[in-house]
Amino acid sequence: MSTFLKEKFNDLLKDGNIPQELYDKYDVKRGLRNNNGTGVLVGLTKVSEVSGYYVENDIKLPKPGNLYYRGLDVSLVAKKVGNDFGYENTCFLLLFGHYPNEKESTEFKKIIADSYDLPEGFLENIILKNPSKSLMNHIARSILSLYSFDDNPDSIESYDMILKGISIISKMPAIISYSLQAKTHYLDHDSLHIHFPKKEYSFAENILYLSRNDGEFTDLEAKTLDMCLIVHADHGGGNNSAFVGTVVSSTLTDIYSMICASMASLKGPRHGGANMAVLDMMQEVINDIGLDATDEDITAVVRRILNKDYFDKTGLIYGIGHAIYTLSDPRCELLREEARKLSYEKNPKKFEFYNRFETIAIRVFEEEKGKRVCANVDFYSGLIYEMLNIPRDLFIPIFAAARLVGWISHDIENLLYCNKIIRPATKYVGTMED
Repeated sequence: MSTFLKEKFNDLLKDGNIPQELYDKYDVKRGLRNNNGTGVLVGLTKVSEVSGYYVENDIKLPKPGNLYYRGLDVSLVAKKVGNDFGYENTCFLLLFGHYPNEKESTEFKKIIADSYDLPEGFLENIILKNPSKSLMNHIARSILSLYSFDDNPDSIESYDMILKGISIISKMPAIISYSLQAKTHYLDHDSLHIHFPKKEYSFAENILYLSRNDGEFTDLEAKTLDMCLIVHADHGGGNNSAFVGTVVSSTLTDIYSMICASMASLKGPRHGGANMAVLDMMQEVINDIGLDATDEDITAVVRRILNKDYFDKTGLIYGIGHAIYTLSDPRCELLREEARKLSYEKNPKKFEFYNRFETIAIRVFEEEKGKRVCANVDFYSGLIYEMLNIPRDLFIPIFAAARLVGWISHDIENLLYCNKIIRPATKYVGTMED
């Protein structure tokens, strides 16, 4: 049977080939990208804006990057946090269109905290009974299972969607942490440690408390993770997982199914797992040349990466370059400083190496490719998670927990103001038989 299927598959590869020139002939926007590298316009939004270039005479030109949440630059959102925790206020901003005042913030944080707990029996019967090698698949299945605990799960009325969305967001620290515990206990044969969410803890604090065996963390650790959650909360309606969500929800399916579709998108290494590739690349570099390497040593390694003669030989410098940001990624700007502050307690020498590598990689890339690029959010986020001793299995789930509010905000907006099933077209280029 396998030989037969292999032969049929090889025939398909030979006879089903689509010549690349046909994409140009029919002006197909591969990856929904225009010829100048800009994205094909597929919608309108007031949720967030990603700005990293401007177009003049159909040419994409560089500019400092900006990320706006409901018209507020993410750097201003970060400043508003002060010495508090800001992710919950960022959720309020994305969902309701303005940054909360003190009273609104207090009330909203209470609503989040009151929804931390999972339904009765959910931990034992849904999460612990069915561990998975993939936490993202396990988490998606758990979110889909919440459908069964909803009295009116198929309602897509906007207010109902907000209520359901807030409830799901609130449960993410428990879902991602318990999914990790299930894997480490049943598949990795380690001890099982279950803590229950604390209402007095913030979203970020609960992630650290629930995912760590001893439940211990410092204020700096929690504040650093909180900033990671803020910068990952949304990134426009055109990013892959947000667009997938609006495509799926445009069929008028339920919010649980929409979120699972977006999570499946985020799981892909081209979307959610880039910071792990950065860590792997940087660890190989450090192993080879050491943290005390000279700038010349780093330059030589960067040139080897670009020439496909180092690491995975793809020619990609992971964490350097972005589809939209050209001169700077505002998320990277914020996380670089968070990494710097955290490194004073954890590993200052490693941070300084990353910082030097970033500067040299940008310079060498421009020399080799004639194009200015910047470090992106993934360059420092993986380093931060590593310094926080967060297991790699949690890297993408934490990203997903942060981004959930963005998916929900775009989903509700699309249903309210566009409300058409998304149905693009493809051109048939095969043979016809009469």
